[in-house]
Amino acid sequence: MGAKKILSVAILLALVALAIFYLQRNIEDFKQLTITNPHFLIAIVLIFLITYIFISIVTTTLLRPLGVNIGKREAFALSIVTGFYNLITPFRGGMAARAVYLKKRYNFAYVDFLATLSASYVLIFLVASVLGIISTLVIYFKTEVFSWVLFFIFLVVFLGGLFIIILSPKFKETKNKWLDRFIKVINGWHLIKHNPKIITLTIIITFVQLLLSTLMLYLQFLTFGIEISFASVLFLSAIGNLSILIGITPGNLGISEAITVFSAATIGITPAESLSAALLGRAVSLVVLFILGPIFSWALMRKIKTKK
Repeated sequence: MGAKKILSVAILLALVALAIFYLQRNIEDFKQLTITNPHFLIAIVLIFLITYIFISIVTTTLLRPLGVNIGKREAFALSIVTGFYNLITPFRGGMAARAVYLKKRYNFAYVDFLATLSASYVLIFLVASVLGIISTLVIYFKTEVFSWVLFFIFLVVFLGGLFIIILSPKFKETKNKWLDRFIKVINGWHLIKHNPKIITLTIIITFVQLLLSTLMLYLQFLTFGIEISFASVLFLSAIGNLSILIGITPGNLGISEAITVFSAATIGITPAESLSAALLGRAVSLVVLFILGPIFSWALMRKIKTKK
């Protein structure tokens, strides 16, 4: 077992142990929460699938100028497979699976794939940070609750995104793998910076995708009968989108939930409420991706064999 896998497993086990310890100490809080609106589960599943449709649209938008004309159904299947492998492998292994597929199916260079992925991250982080700043201010004006730490994170990401877009710096990669992740994101922007149509379309799709994620999280709270403002849920979705690069554990398991609980606590949402909503979303993603992931993996493998 490599060092990365050992680190991933160690972190995952530590988070699971902490979660079990917390549940045991606060079991009464969770007993008070029950699913009062089960019909929302259908809507949550549908929104989850629609979100992946928008992810596939971003994929086709970024790949088309580079000569990869991937079909809509194929792009959707590839997005689901990417999500499935992200779920079962650490360090966002689904991206590696996507890169391998595009290489074998379309002879798409790994370097170009990483560049398109990095370029999309710049826009995703920019949109998420803007909505995060807006939601933080709305929450403050409505409730006078304010998180300086998370507001500062949103602000730094927003200014960093503008810096990349306006000045378009290009940095040399280092031997530090963690630092290189951010450097590759910055350098990847050069691939699409001269194509305003792609930039505009990607921003719009990313904005809609984040709103769908917000609506999904909102329904996860309502499933337990928890009333929460849309601004608060938008705040949680925005900070969740900024955690993409962490991806240490399979499917960001434990990390994503910890971020949600911490962020929710800063705006007055109890850990029991936020964790219950987060775990419901996790359950939906597990069920959907474990059903569709293997099916679409098989379908995409057939496409590769057909090409050969």
